Amino acid sequence: MKEEKGKVVVVGAGVMGYGIAQIFAQGGFQVSLVDISQEALNRASYLIQSGLKTMANENFLEEPVQAILDRLAFTTSLEDGARDADAAVEAIFENVEAKKALFAQLDRCCPPKTLLASNTSYLNIFNFVETSRPDKVMITHWYAPPELIPLVDVVGGPETAPSHLEAMVQMLRKIGKRPVLMKKYISGYAINRIQHAMNREIHFLLDNDYVTPEQLDEAARVGLAFRMMVLGVVARIDFSGVSMRTRHPIGFEEVPLDYEYKKLRQLVDAGHLGVKSGRGFYDYKGKSQEEMYRERDIRLIEIAKTLRKLEAVGPLVKP
Repeated sequence: MKEEKGKVVVVGAGVMGYGIAQIFAQGGFQVSLVDISQEALNRASYLIQSGLKTMANENFLEEPVQAILDRLAFTTSLEDGARDADAAVEAIFENVEAKKALFAQLDRCCPPKTLLASNTSYLNIFNFVETSRPDKVMITHWYAPPELIPLVDVVGGPETAPSHLEAMVQMLRKIGKRPVLMKKYISGYAINRIQHAMNREIHFLLDNDYVTPEQLDEAARVGLAFRMMVLGVVARIDFSGVSMRTRHPIGFEEVPLDYEYKKLRQLVDAGHLGVKSGRGFYDYKGKSQEEMYRERDIRLIEIAKTLRKLEAVGPLVKP
């Protein structure tokens, strides 16, 4: 049984919210998952149990599933869920007015000690959120599936106290996350901006039939991602040679910043929305969304195990 580390309230029981609640419970925190929809809470409970069972089957848990579930509570009452919380994580849909209203509610319901964090992917909450504790307002941006992906971006605003940012960083480390404390806010943070730039190239290559989706995914897995696990994106430049790009400028055909994704638009118009609809760039017929996520997670767990081994060896480069 893990030592109790505090209490966290997570608001929003969607795909990000339930995963965030799950990993905090795995890490030893008491967790309240809050949503206005009881149906959403019921589904979140089911998905958490299913996910924990997969982890247990893959020997990826440090304690029995039931011990983790015992630290989770599900409620439609924000007042009940926020009681005694050390931190609150907002994980609702991306809407300025909705987030503004929720932060006002959290400010009223949470005790003075509570850190208030948003999981927003691109909204600058510091421009519109109003609370009595601006020194405790911050962004913690998670990556799907949050119960498995180690990275969490941590971002403070102009009034966020460095000590409170550090408290959040330490809290995330306690649950096995690898928080990256950004020096200042920028929309998309670091990795989402890199992914956004990559998306233009991905869709340009697909739209113009240079490669198939299968070929591109294979190349990314065994080439790009293979090196990134060890070198990241900046150390790779050092290993390739810093002067290379200055001596040999690359004359790639430039993809416009406003490039329209033709095949992606065709898929959306046809109702092929990816795994959740049974078809996207690939055909998932014959397998449920839950089955596909389980198969994905089994593979991510193996990657996580490998990452732990790499970390035990130590970093290749040091600051």
